[in-house]
Amino acid sequence: TFYAHQPILDAGTGCGVIALLLARRFLQARLVGIELQTELVTFAQQNAVHNDLGHRVDMVCADVRTLPSLVLPGGFGIVVCNPPYRRVGQGRLNPNASKAMARHEVALTLSQLLVAARHALARRGLLVMIYHPSRLVELCVELERNGLNPRRLRLIHPKPQTAVSMVLVEAVYGGHDALEVLPPLLVCDADGRYTAEMQAIFQGRALGVSDG
Repeated sequence: TFYAHQPILDAGTGCGVIALLLARRFLQARLVGIELQTELVTFAQQNAVHNDLGHRVDMVCADVRTLPSLVLPGGFGIVVCNPPYRRVGQGRLNPNASKAMARHEVALTLSQLLVAARHALARRGLLVMIYHPSRLVELCVELERNGLNPRRLRLIHPKPQTAVSMVLVEAVYGGHDALEVLPPLLVCDADGRYTAEMQAIFQGRALGVSDG
């Protein structure tokens, strides 16, 4: 498919786990992970080498906000991200700087992320991200504002009968698809054991970003 043969960008890759999983899934694609924190980039580079993926996965120490000056427009078929989802001033700011940047918009806001993603994505390319449900309305508005049409949405529940904890969203750059709300993803069953779907995800059998 188009997505499987286009470069994939992991914006805010951290230690590179998601980028490496995607490299295992899309065997022909090149992966680029962007991470601001130097120590995490070092870990990500080591992880790529240790998993024999250093030849296909590049880890770059850079600010996601500077993507327009780092990459050509439309250079990626997929952008994935797990961005900070709390505004500064919302909730307790973690005293650990690295953890604070992962949860709060200390170094990257939602608007800045989407501007960078739009620049990096090819037409009909996919933005796939996980976000907090408390800001879902804002997310959809900002996506549309940046020409990123929400195409699929999935709510994540820790257990049956529990409130939604996170939301998975897939958007298309320049698309006009109707929004499809998928069945909820249950992380654990009522007894606290991982569901069969989660076990499959952990084993790499259910990592498809899109059915195409």
